[in-house]
Amino acid sequence: NRVMRGTSGFTVIELLTALVIIIVLTSLAFAQKNDLDASKRDQQRKSNTNAIYYALTNAYYLKNKYYPTKVDAETLPYVDPTVFKPVGDPSYTVRYRGLNCSDAQCKSFEVKVELEKEATYKKSR
Repeated sequence: NRVMRGTSGFTVIELLTALVIIIVLTSLAFAQKNDLDASKRDQQRKSNTNAIYYALTNAYYLKNKYYPTKVDAETLPYVDPTVFKPVGDPSYTVRYRGLNCSDAQCKSFEVKVELEKEATYKKSR
């Protein structure tokens, strides 16, 4: 008489293989999500930079005939104050620099922000 072995169920190798596949797929999904999140933050940073740029060129300069030495919510009341706050890490704050200035009046400017996924985004006039 032979004793019959049960043939239903999975072997340890099959279970380990399935577990490894699940772990790899989960890791790829998290990496993709982090990449998408960084891209979304970069888009917001670019949008903030553009808001400051256009407020300076289309409103501030037309009214004053010069650019300011610094920008903030008080200097540019035409934009949402949140554009001056960092998106994510504080090192990703939009930076403004007045150029060719005398007596707190600048002839040109540069506004830029460091991005996570791309090179520095910069606009100047």
